Amino acid sequence: MTTTAARPAPHAAAAPARRPPRLLGLAAAELSLLRRNRMQLGTALVLPLVLPLMFLPLANNGASPAALAGVLGTMVVIVLLFVVYYNLLSSYVARRQDLVLKRLRTGESSDATVLAATAAPALLLAIVMITLMMALSIPLLRLPLPENPLALVLGLVLGALMLVPLALVTANITRTVESAQVTSLPAMVVLMLGTGTILPAELLPERAGRLIAILPSAPITALVRLGWLGIDADGAAVLGGDVWTSIAAQCGILLAWALLGALIVREHFRWEPRG
Repeated sequence: MTTTAARPAPHAAAAPARRPPRLLGLAAAELSLLRRNRMQLGTALVLPLVLPLMFLPLANNGASPAALAGVLGTMVVIVLLFVVYYNLLSSYVARRQDLVLKRLRTGESSDATVLAATAAPALLLAIVMITLMMALSIPLLRLPLPENPLALVLGLVLGALMLVPLALVTANITRTVESAQVTSLPAMVVLMLGTGTILPAELLPERAGRLIAILPSAPITALVRLGWLGIDADGAAVLGGDVWTSIAAQCGILLAWALLGALIVREHFRWEPRG
């Protein structure tokens, strides 16, 4: 049953002026907690730098740039899953169990401010580390410079933001931080399928391929591939107005998932520990 604790009404005149400093202050406190968590911080710092080395044999064996661009999209999804999704899932559950979320919610901060402040350090860290990973991948995987950086930025930013409500939705069915290892697995498996690396779309029936194409991770991979080499999943060049049509379509999928997740969180997020 969803907990809906009563909230005192904030002062209308003071709220707009204080909201940005309050968000920054809560985010700074969350960053301090992240720095003390060696497991989460180590994963966020090491994983993005190790992934290009894991795919180095693929480049040495003469893989095509199109295949390597698809691999890079997969690496972006992996980092987002562990640095944003799993870390935030653990953080939200831990803060709820310690009654931190409940105490913050009864103060002057809005619900959105409380949740956004918890997410901000992980989002910033993910964007920085993925940028370093991409820079490292250019010489290691012998990739050219990106053809359309805007598509890359949109795929990275929207993909990271989309995972925040997903982490909150998963937190609703997660009782403890330890159980997050289990409750996060279904989403991680499904999102990895969307990258097309584990199960290529050409091996699936047409209907299954269309379903996989609208998974949240599929547009992230598509935007990385399009932004890096200007190609689609079949390796065909995307030119002219088709580039912007494709970017708009993939961004629309990510925004739709983010909106759906936000609506679910708004109505059903649990602010108190599960009984």
